[in-house]
Amino acid sequence: MSHRTHRPNRKRQRAHRRFVEGLGRAAFYAGSTTLAGGLVRALLHLLHLSASSC
Repeated sequence: MSHRTHRPNRKRQRAHRRFVEGLGRAAFYAGSTTLAGGLVRALLHLLHLSASSC
């Protein structure tokens, strides 16, 4: 008789952790790309304003 009644399945736990880490990484990349896009847009806007004011 095994005493594994209260232990969660190791493979399932590892897969779940990998899935959560992947989601976190995807969210981080999405956030950083939108942040970078916003910065580029702001820079272009500033460049356009400075060019038009000359």
